[in-house]
Amino acid sequence: MKSTYRPTLLALAVVSISTVSAQSGAWGQCGGIGWSGATTCVSGYTCTYSNPYYSQCLPGSGGGQTTTAQTTLKTTTTSAKTTTTSAASSGGSVLKYWFSFGDSYTQTGFSTSGTQPSSGNPLGNPTYPGYTSSGGANWVDLVTTKYKLSTILTYNLAIGGATVDSSLVAPSGGSTVTDEVNTWLSSYANKPSSAPWSSDNTLFSIFIGINDLGSTIGRSDIVSYTDQILTAEFNLVGKLYNSGARKFMFVTVPPTDRTPLLYGNAQLKTNIARWNSRLATFAANFQSSHSGSSYFIYDAWADFNTVLNNPTAYGLSSDVKSYGSQSYFWYNNYHPSVEMHDVMAKSVSALWHSKGLW
Repeated sequence: MKSTYRPTLLALAVVSISTVSAQSGAWGQCGGIGWSGATTCVSGYTCTYSNPYYSQCLPGSGGGQTTTAQTTLKTTTTSAKTTTTSAASSGGSVLKYWFSFGDSYTQTGFSTSGTQPSSGNPLGNPTYPGYTSSGGANWVDLVTTKYKLSTILTYNLAIGGATVDSSLVAPSGGSTVTDEVNTWLSSYANKPSSAPWSSDNTLFSIFIGINDLGSTIGRSDIVSYTDQILTAEFNLVGKLYNSGARKFMFVTVPPTDRTPLLYGNAQLKTNIARWNSRLATFAANFQSSHSGSSYFIYDAWADFNTVLNNPTAYGLSSDVKSYGSQSYFWYNNYHPSVEMHDVMAKSVSALWHSKGLW
């Protein structure tokens, strides 16, 4: 079953396709309106209220106990206080703002001139889930709404088809991360009333490289060219740093050599491995040369391979070469469906929690 991806507004509801078990695992769903799965958590985790439609198994001493609405609400308050204390004691600060940069794997269609994020509408514009490539909510949507451990306002500047710099790799959509960062500099660097961020309560994430590598597979100088592209990326990170950014998350390139479009391309597989290794080196070098900065890397490559290697465990078809609906891993020939974005969001939320960011 196949379909052609078209960048139109996709307002589909997220449908949970996780396997129902006797108890929900760590970070799994355990309650909410319409939820028919497990309402208890594995040992060491407590079913914690997030919103009327979603409760989640979070680290705590109440594992295995069924929660009521009243109990869950109390647990939420305690959990929020614990998270704040943990972050403060480690010298960090709970995140309040998130500026996201990237391509179609990240894009939701946010406009700086539209409705701005607020506590009641943390993604701002457009209408949830926005313009995505997943056929529904993507990982940025889900981190901000489903897997949040505290309220975060998300400004998602990612644009589909983006590369790092058009002088190195032409973007398919006409815009680059260079353009996204320049938009941020003109719109948010001066901490406007719509986004009064500070260095200690704001995260800057960059998920890029998919199109850069997909368009340069056959280059004979790809080893040095990869470093040129990453140099351009970290020059942009430097611009963010000079404007006050201090906390960064970088995302590895997933195995696009396993997409239906480029399935089995051995050269691309090699290029991705090199990119991800060099990304770690560039990030470490940036931190060492920029006082007060910190970073961590979310390994999307590993999560993608985990699901691709055992898709049926996530309620997906065993056929990972086909696409066209939410029953497949791939929603179209180059982009994953909602379930993979859900896995990503859960991992990112857990990663932030481990860093004391919420």
